[in-house]
Amino acid sequence: ELRIGIKLKSRNSGVLNLLRSDKNKKENLMVENQNLMRRLTISDWIAKSAAKTPNKVAYIYSLKGITTHQLTYRELVSKANHLANAFLKLGVSKGDRIAILSHNCPQFAVYLLAIAKIGAWITPLNFALKGKEIVEIIEHAEPSVFIVEDVLIDRILELHFTKQTIKEHIMINLKGDILLPKGWINFDEMWSEKESILEPTVDIAGSDVLNMIYTSGTEAMPKAVMNTHDNWNAAMITGFVDLHMTADTVTLISVPMYHVAGMHLMYNTLVTGGTVIMHYEPDVNEIVDLISNQKVNFIAYPPTVFVSLLKAPIPDAEAFVQKTLSNIRYAIVFGSPLPEAYINKLNNLLPNIYFMNYYGQSELTSTGTTLQFPDMLRKTKESRTRFENAEPVGRPQIVNEMKIVDENDIELQRGKTGEIVVRGPSIMAGYYKEPQKTKDCFKGGWHHTGDFGIMDEEGFIYFVDRKKDMVKSGGENVSTVEVEGEIYNHPNVAEATVVGLPHPVWSEALTAFVVAKSPETINPDDIINHCKENLAGYKVPKRVFIVKELPKNPSGKILKKELRILYKDSFTESPI
Repeated sequence: ELRIGIKLKSRNSGVLNLLRSDKNKKENLMVENQNLMRRLTISDWIAKSAAKTPNKVAYIYSLKGITTHQLTYRELVSKANHLANAFLKLGVSKGDRIAILSHNCPQFAVYLLAIAKIGAWITPLNFALKGKEIVEIIEHAEPSVFIVEDVLIDRILELHFTKQTIKEHIMINLKGDILLPKGWINFDEMWSEKESILEPTVDIAGSDVLNMIYTSGTEAMPKAVMNTHDNWNAAMITGFVDLHMTADTVTLISVPMYHVAGMHLMYNTLVTGGTVIMHYEPDVNEIVDLISNQKVNFIAYPPTVFVSLLKAPIPDAEAFVQKTLSNIRYAIVFGSPLPEAYINKLNNLLPNIYFMNYYGQSELTSTGTTLQFPDMLRKTKESRTRFENAEPVGRPQIVNEMKIVDENDIELQRGKTGEIVVRGPSIMAGYYKEPQKTKDCFKGGWHHTGDFGIMDEEGFIYFVDRKKDMVKSGGENVSTVEVEGEIYNHPNVAEATVVGLPHPVWSEALTAFVVAKSPETINPDDIINHCKENLAGYKVPKRVFIVKELPKNPSGKILKKELRILYKDSFTESPI
């Protein structure tokens, strides 16, 4: 070969280069084939579930109380293949962003599987966003395709984008009576049987990005978290080990699919061979009906949902809760602390439910910590006696390693408060178009969560507060979590949250917002006096507002940011 090469070079170097090029192509093809051989995406996991139980029901969808879709594993994988091939036919390439603005629906669920097959990036938007907020995210993400639910179409048609990156618009025909805008594609055409059912053979590496999740945004512009296929493969392990999911799991998903927690619940349930029950948006009455009628045994909600059930305006709410949740075997609580009084009440009412508390972030591909049921009461009591009611969120999940550090990134002694930092295979690839923020977040080889916490001698994490939610009043740092926990101990409080508002003397004034069990049962002075009896003076709210309801996002989390904006002038004229 060397002799031939020398002769060719001496006579015609162009021919030699052609042979070399052909050799390189063969080598590249061989590498590509090896990558395909080793490929493992979320959709590959679910295809394996379908191979085991093709006729098992994988997915059931309820649209405002009416079941509209029921798909077996075979049908679910087939629809994902149809949709993936339709995207490829449109010219979607690996690395393209495909944005979606929609409530929970079957099309959204299949989209999440189809994109994983072709190497594009899942780019979901919060359906509560409007106008400028949508424009900012779309122009930052620069998607080539934009999928929109029919009832949200008008919101998009009135927008003006300065960057024209969107080549195709697709409408999800969910309501059924909205006309397809001119030039738009009907989603139902794309996942129909006219498209190829063959599995797309796209070379996807574990380090390739699967999704780009926009955080809720405490800054001017939300950060875009990039999670890779390897990140998600690591996250699946937590479902087996930390969340106790099996092929018998029937998960009710009310969390929006634009949220990493909603994606995780769906993916993990299907990867383990369970059944997903999904509905349009959180509604307590529909949640009750679905749990009762679909034999749901796995749920995940913020504390507000459990509190709403316990204070339902019916004659015997506790008996109602017992009957409604009698089939539930596992329940995850996430987003904010479940007060000790409610933990005790739920445990007494529902002794057969294995409750778990959870802490996580989009940056960790929804992984984090889990407080398992056997430790919940024990650690909740310990948080009260040792750690000023910091929320016990458990030990790191199996794929994570955590520690608590000071402002110089030096690990603190157990029992001391500092920033929670994490390392492990589920940590994001970084923030899209934000290299400096990514670098800052990853300093020292650990992901910095921006959350304050404590680790005890047994390795349990206690969430103290988010950096942005810590209130500095008169030079003292106050955890809003601690104050909220104490307010919840008042017998007439249904819901509560605490924020810091600008104050001319104290810098920030601790301010509580309370929803009473009934309007006549409580007034602001009741809350202030209750706090004075149980908290240090600097932790007592300077002011309490009794409100009818607290602002929440679609997943049920309380929106403190909105309260800060609405009540920002509450102390501008305060003399003290």
